[in-house]
Amino acid sequence: MKLALECKDIILESTLQLFLKEHLGRKKDCDFIVVDEKIDFDKPQFLVGKNSAQLSLPFSKEELFKALNDFDMALKKLAEQKANEKIKALEEKIEKIAEDFKKSYQEDIEKAVDTLKDRLIKIINKER
Repeated sequence: MKLALECKDIILESTLQLFLKEHLGRKKDCDFIVVDEKIDFDKPQFLVGKNSAQLSLPFSKEELFKALNDFDMALKKLAEQKANEKIKALEEKIEKIAEDFKKSYQEDIEKAVDTLKDRLIKIINKER
């Protein structure tokens, strides 16, 4: 789990830096950003604050890590669900293409068989 921090509260950010030092990275490389106010950035955000559903103040180091791990697991589960949905959609597209191809191919085979039958019947009738 790689995290970035962006907190307006300097004391909170310093505390988080102390607790999370081995997990910290750059914003563009992180899995999500720990914030005390929502920011405009295209990464998931873990909100720490008085009325936050993710982690409210005050918190212990253990509470922080549990909440972060829960958040990380939820993100991974969501990513897996999205990947499974994409795979299912691709499988459905492939199935439709295969069915369309099969129908088209079957029609071509039937036309070729009918043409062959007609030619064979004409040949048989000429020989009589």
